[in-house]
Amino acid sequence: MTVSGIQVIEPEITLTTDVEEAIIDKFSDPSTDTRGLSVSVVRFPRGVRRPWSAHTQDQYAWIISGSGIIASKEREIKLSPKTLVFIPANTLHQHGASDEADMTQLSISGGEKPRKTPL
Repeated sequence: MTVSGIQVIEPEITLTTDVEEAIIDKFSDPSTDTRGLSVSVVRFPRGVRRPWSAHTQDQYAWIISGSGIIASKEREIKLSPKTLVFIPANTLHQHGASDEADMTQLSISGGEKPRKTPL
């Protein structure tokens, strides 16, 4: 639905066949021409972490509920609700739920001028 350029978008839900994987509700949509901006809610079951990865754009991860970790090869940081994490473009990292609780995060990535600050 579009009203004066504002669009209501149904989330593109990414479900996996393995219950142990994170569930991602991706809210970005090619029809909005967001120039690489991606917004998603990621729900991690207890103990589940995404594989090591690096993104070509900056990422913010805002922890909504639960507890988790974010790690670089050098260190691991514990996460709790209301924590806002900035992950610079091209930074190898891993994040997900702690072994004690599920975790939900709002993830926003994009930007035209990635920073070079390491985690």
